[in-house]
Amino acid sequence: MPTILSMEVDDDDSFESEYRLRVGNQVKYLVVSPGTFDRDTLSFPLQSLPRLPYNEGWTVANISRDQTSGDLKTSLSDRKLPGIKCQWHSTKVDCLELDKTKQLTAMAFEASHSALSPQATMIAKIARFEWEMPRIEQETRAYQLLEGCGLAPRFLAHVHENGRIMGFLLEKIEGRSASIQDLSVCETALKKLHKLGLVHGDVNRYNFIVTEEGVKVIDFENLQENASSESMSKELKKLRMELVDESGRGGGFIFRSDDN
Repeated sequence: MPTILSMEVDDDDSFESEYRLRVGNQVKYLVVSPGTFDRDTLSFPLQSLPRLPYNEGWTVANISRDQTSGDLKTSLSDRKLPGIKCQWHSTKVDCLELDKTKQLTAMAFEASHSALSPQATMIAKIARFEWEMPRIEQETRAYQLLEGCGLAPRFLAHVHENGRIMGFLLEKIEGRSASIQDLSVCETALKKLHKLGLVHGDVNRYNFIVTEEGVKVIDFENLQENASSESMSKELKKLRMELVDESGRGGGFIFRSDDN
């Protein structure tokens, strides 16, 4: 019997609901069309599915309901799913070998890996579904550009699923999210980023982590390369307003330490 690794269920059942399933040492995907199941069943769909040939080589199963007869319909596809093109790091780990210890956001979680670093807690960030892939692609590229500069967490490995790259592993940064008292050091960090020709794109206070070694910057999904001096100036001005913001908007995922 498969287990659900990730799910994205539309509350109004107006759009497709998507599931990421583990079947043995493989990952398969399930797409359920609107009007196929009620909301409660969409939350726990596996028992209500038609019998699927999980041992066969398909990647995506589409489930729908015939509008005339009401019967469930199944369509299997073995299409190749997209992967990250920016593969620059030498280390790759299988997503199914990650031991998840804490969910942080929809796409990010704390994890350990017995072979890579048995005692260390790391941060994994993955594209659970195809529409999340551009964000992971952009951030993977960002960490390549920032490699060795000391501004960001260390990039530890690409994460693959059935052989395709769909995420990455980072070191876990211990610290606290920045506040207005940290404006000067955050400005210094942002200026270092700008000197590389880069604009972060989301300078909320939770993306600046104050550590004992200084400020680390995280969450590069909106990074812009070859940025203009005008966009850099606007971002620096915006930083002050963002550091005052206590709303919790845009909270990052590497900002808690055991002492906080």
